[in-house]
This record gives sequence, C-alpha cells and structure tokens, in this order.
Amino acid sequence: MKEKTLVHNVVYDGKIIQVDVDEVELCDGSTSKREVVHNNGGVCVLALDENEQVILVKQYRYPSDEILYELAGGKQETGESYIESGLRELVEETGYVSDDCEYLGYLYPTVAYSTEVIHMVLARKCVYKQKCLDTGEFADTIILPMDNILEMIDNNEIKDGKTIVAVLKYLQFNRKKKL
Repeated sequence: MKEKTLVHNVVYDGKIIQVDVDEVELCDGSTSKREVVHNNGGVCVLALDENEQVILVKQYRYPSDEILYELAGGKQETGESYIESGLRELVEETGYVSDDCEYLGYLYPTVAYSTEVIHMVLARKCVYKQKCLDTGEFADTIILPMDNILEMIDNNEIKDGKTIVAVLKYLQFNRKKKL
C-alpha cells in the first residue's frame, strides 16, 4: 500500500509551512499527484487549575473566520521538550504555570494532506503567574469545569480538534487509572 515518490516539487516555502506537489506511483503501478503541507508541528496543553477546571484560550482564527475555544499551544522551538514547549505556550497565552506535567501523546490533525503532528501535554494544579502574549497575538483566558467543556464539545461550541482529542484522551486516561 506504500506509495513511491517519482517527482518532488516544492511549490511554496514560507515561514510556517512548505507546500509540495509530488507525483507518486501507487501500489497498482498507476501514478497520481499528492499535495502535501509540511509544518514543524507543535504542542497543546490541557491545563487544569487547582480545582481541576480546564483553562482555555478564546481567540479569533483567520482560516475559519471565527472565534474559537481551544487549549493553549503553539509551535515547538528547537531544543525544547514537548513539556517545555507546552509550559512556555501556557504561560504566554494564559499566564498559568505548573510543576505537575505529563505527556499525553500526539495526534495528526489533518492526515490527508499535512505532515503536522501535535503533541499533547497535561498540566495539573496550574496557578496564575503573568500572561505575556506574543506581539500580534490576542486571546482571552477562559476557565470552566470539565462538565461544561464536555457540554461545549457535545454542542459543537468547541470545534478545535486538538482540544477535543486531548480532553477525551485525558478522561479516558483518568478512567483507566481508577480501574
């Protein structure tokens, strides 16, 4: 089922993404084109405060042209671990810090055309320190009980894939620990 690259063409090389249009040979010998968006990926943080409420960011996203609720996160800098990246993004976007962190795994948000990988981090017992958004970044911090988060996911108020996966994975993770 593996495809073989016959011709590789970079059609765009930007600051955040690279776009390739490749010609590939399929397993039956025929050929096809593949458009691939390369991205270095990133990290998201399921942050829980001392009362186990979820810390979210609410921000406008240009591609979807709407305000979304999502977990804090961003790109991983060279040399950072997933937890270091997650904690850096958490304090930048929400002002919260944590000494109790754990890696939850990773996901591919758009497998059909992108190489992006998002690593998920759990941060417990988060406390507020100081928010320091990057220049040009605007986000509100929202803190809600887990039941409200699940209701928002169910009502399609939370639409961000990494947020939904991290929350559901965390709940499954906790359920297994209790068994």
